[in-house]
Amino acid sequence: MPAELKNASSEVHHEDRGSEGSENTNPYSSWRRRPLSSLRWQLGFVYSLLICILLILFNLWTTYAISNITVQSNLFFSLQAAAVILIVFGIIILFLLTNFLLRPLRKMSDAAQAITLGDLQQRERLQPLMKGDDEVSKIASSLTIMGEQLEQASQSQRSSEQRFRRLISDASHQLRTPLTSIRGFTEVLMRGAKDDPETANRVLKLIKSEAERMTRLVNDLLMLAHFDVEQDIEKQYVDLVDIAVEGVEQAKVLATDGRKITIYFATHERLGVRANADHLKQVLHILFDNALKYGRPAPEGCVRLQLDKQDGHALIQVIDNGKGIHPDDLPHIFDRFYRGEHMPIYEAPWKIPQGTGLGLSIARAIVLAHKGNITVLSTPDTETIFTVKLPRIAE
Repeated sequence: MPAELKNASSEVHHEDRGSEGSENTNPYSSWRRRPLSSLRWQLGFVYSLLICILLILFNLWTTYAISNITVQSNLFFSLQAAAVILIVFGIIILFLLTNFLLRPLRKMSDAAQAITLGDLQQRERLQPLMKGDDEVSKIASSLTIMGEQLEQASQSQRSSEQRFRRLISDASHQLRTPLTSIRGFTEVLMRGAKDDPETANRVLKLIKSEAERMTRLVNDLLMLAHFDVEQDIEKQYVDLVDIAVEGVEQAKVLATDGRKITIYFATHERLGVRANADHLKQVLHILFDNALKYGRPAPEGCVRLQLDKQDGHALIQVIDNGKGIHPDDLPHIFDRFYRGEHMPIYEAPWKIPQGTGLGLSIARAIVLAHKGNITVLSTPDTETIFTVKLPRIAE
């Protein structure tokens, strides 16, 4: 029996151990757990035993008839009648015994038909049939595992369809806003603003900005779709120290308010991982961009990148000293198009950040594609820590 089937059988035995005592009173259930208890042995044994009994009965009757019947015609008639009676009796007994031995197969057939019609919960009817080591037990185990796999596949399909519908709905909503703006700006130009060079130039810049916003949104959606469909990406040995140093330099360019950005090495070892360097750079860019948008602005604000190791993994932490993420927003922080319902507010000249709500979703998809994990820990009015955990490898 395959390992999966053995495991399934053992699980059923473990679950039903409380009721096993009552079932052990059934001689047939006990017999099915013994060696040589397969269906072919059962049928062969029953048929052989029945033939032997019939032959013994016919032999006894023949001996009696020869000893007590003197008329030859009566003897022949008696033997023929005995043969007919024994044949009819044997057929009836054979039918009843075969019907009894094949009873588990009928139960299994009913359950299999119910599963075929989509009632996957009917596989529970197969669990009592899995107690044994015969063909019936093996088929019942196989059907049970197949039913579980079908249910998992069905749930996965429903979940994928739900995510797809939500993605299309959210993407349509996000694309509708810049398209509406572009249409409005175009109508302004058509009403005569094109005759005023200054106004026309301002409107064209707004149209360009909305078009770039749509481009970023479409590119983000395409990247998410890529990671949803294909998790295998081109990887090679990457030193996180080099990636971190480059990421900090790029973050300093993004920090237009002069915010302090530092890097701290909690370990002096080289942190090598098997990854795609460009994708890891994008993760750092997203985390830095998120910290700069929602963290405390200069001169009090600061962002720190910290590298460390833990249990054979490399840790990348982006820490800012902002007001933190509201507890109601934390469970949804990596959801697509989620931008938070309790955004932190700072004093002017700070402005409410604009975005698509896909950045952290992309970062999570990239980290998962590298067999890693990304988490967030936020303390109100103190700090927010995004932690990326990736498996380490030797150079």
